[in-house]
Amino acid sequence: MAQRTRNLISEPDRPSFLEELYQGRFRWDLLHPFPEQDAADKARGDEAVAALGAFLRERVDPAAVEAEGRLPDGLFAELRSHGYLGLQLGPDLGGLGLSHFNTFRVIEAAAGWCFPVALVMGIENSVGAPAFLPVVPDGPLKELLHKHVVGGGLSGTADTEPEGAANQRRFTSAEPVDGGAAYVLNGHKVFVGHAPVGSLFSVTASVVEDGAERNRVFFVEAGTPGFGNGAWQEFSGIRGFPNGWITLDNVRVPAGHQLVEAEGEHRSRLTPAVSRLVVRGRLHMIVAPSLAVAKLCLRWSRDFINRRTIDDCPLGEYEEIRRQLAESLSETFAIESVARAALLSEDLGLPRNLAFEQNAAKNIGSVTAGRIADRTMSVLAAEGYETARSKARRGAPALPLEQAVRDVRNMRISGGVDFQIDNWIAGRGILSYYYPEPDHAAGLEAGPSPVVDPRDAVLTVRNRAHLDAVAEAVHRFGRTCLDLARRHPDKADLIARQRVIVLLSGITSELLAMSACLARASRMSAVAGDDGDGDGQRLADLYCTTARHRLAGLWHRLDHAASGEGDDDADFAGMSSAWLAADGPHHLSDDLVAEADAAAPAGH
Repeated sequence: MAQRTRNLISEPDRPSFLEELYQGRFRWDLLHPFPEQDAADKARGDEAVAALGAFLRERVDPAAVEAEGRLPDGLFAELRSHGYLGLQLGPDLGGLGLSHFNTFRVIEAAAGWCFPVALVMGIENSVGAPAFLPVVPDGPLKELLHKHVVGGGLSGTADTEPEGAANQRRFTSAEPVDGGAAYVLNGHKVFVGHAPVGSLFSVTASVVEDGAERNRVFFVEAGTPGFGNGAWQEFSGIRGFPNGWITLDNVRVPAGHQLVEAEGEHRSRLTPAVSRLVVRGRLHMIVAPSLAVAKLCLRWSRDFINRRTIDDCPLGEYEEIRRQLAESLSETFAIESVARAALLSEDLGLPRNLAFEQNAAKNIGSVTAGRIADRTMSVLAAEGYETARSKARRGAPALPLEQAVRDVRNMRISGGVDFQIDNWIAGRGILSYYYPEPDHAAGLEAGPSPVVDPRDAVLTVRNRAHLDAVAEAVHRFGRTCLDLARRHPDKADLIARQRVIVLLSGITSELLAMSACLARASRMSAVAGDDGDGDGQRLADLYCTTARHRLAGLWHRLDHAASGEGDDDADFAGMSSAWLAADGPHHLSDDLVAEADAAAPAGH
């Protein structure tokens, strides 16, 4: 029996494919049949995407946004009036009443036209006031959120601090005053979406209660005395997106504007409700824009390859070009498959807990899209690195690939840096099922993995072999985690071995993506009646083929890292410590014309 109470986001009555995978169980029945969007809901999404496309083509010039570094005047109010800042709210609140997946589709469509617009929509609909309004109980806070949503304006979440986003505690403080009727907040937040233009922000702060320090969330209006915003932070990409810092100097917040939740046994820098919003919100804020970049890269690759001839031979006839393009096609299919798996079951009301899949989708989407964008730049070579403006000047197709590479790189950072997300997923999540030793340990130790019953799955011979390989790898994963836990009775000792932890998470991401591709391919073939020879089957085969090569590398590195052999014998720690102490290989930084070693101003 699954021991579901060990993990913060477990739900005893709603199973999760990925949660079962973490425990070494391959529950194909939780992913197959693959969820399919309801026809009526799809039609509604098609209509919303088409309307947004018409609006953006008329109102936003993406080249001008990139050149000027700002969005058109009055755009935020227009986005609000069209319902694009309340995609899932009802018409009574000025929203469109869209499902989770249609919300994803609309934001993806926006990113395909103008990345900063998509991020504005993503933040407001994922972690802004419209996202909190349906889940907050009646009272002063709900009234505040309602006032903001009806009155218009942008909102956002202020969580990251100059000391670093990865800290569990928050250095921003909240002290109760007037017998607990209000709190006074002091602190500094950075990298806050909508900071320069927003009117309401959820602010994480540390509160001392009964001698213990806890993180709380307070909703603060920008006009409150002591609240400072307006400064922009510039990034290498996403030009025009309003991001900045916030200062809080004795900002008084009514106690009723605090998001109060029941205490849990798991310590987190975010409260449970905020964590749930952020987990699903990453699909909209990060995966949807990442998928848009992947799809744009496919279009740009086709355009370039079809018009280019090398030594009298069409570029598309070269073996390596075909392989590069095929990998991008299959990886785009994988991102989309994972996104569908992470959202559609919820829309369909299936008894599934998708929080695990939604959490993992962030890295799968952003890292894979980044790989596609980088590969596309290599295919286009110098023309890929050239700016769209420069291309236009010389009469070449003005494909903004270099801009897309800069924009999508942010997605691996936003919402948590990729390797740290892997560290958190495994350290806080996966290992929770192996301390104390699980009830199903004997099953993990008992011989080979069980043969998968494909039931009514429609899969080619190759894809059926991939499915069996995934099942075997899942069983191996469970045995590996069990062995690691037994060799490290102190869980903290294993968590400290971060390379092992990161590799564990990487393996599960590959297995989830492979499983989603196979389940979706089966569903596509069943619907089309193609007996397994359709595009879905070929894309799934291509993705699984390359993923199995990546898995082989991950397993090899994990085995060495876990055993203390191979890479672990190399003096990574010693060399990095020497360099940090200014006592390392100085010759590696010699001959620089100028050093950029000036200390950052205090507080930054």
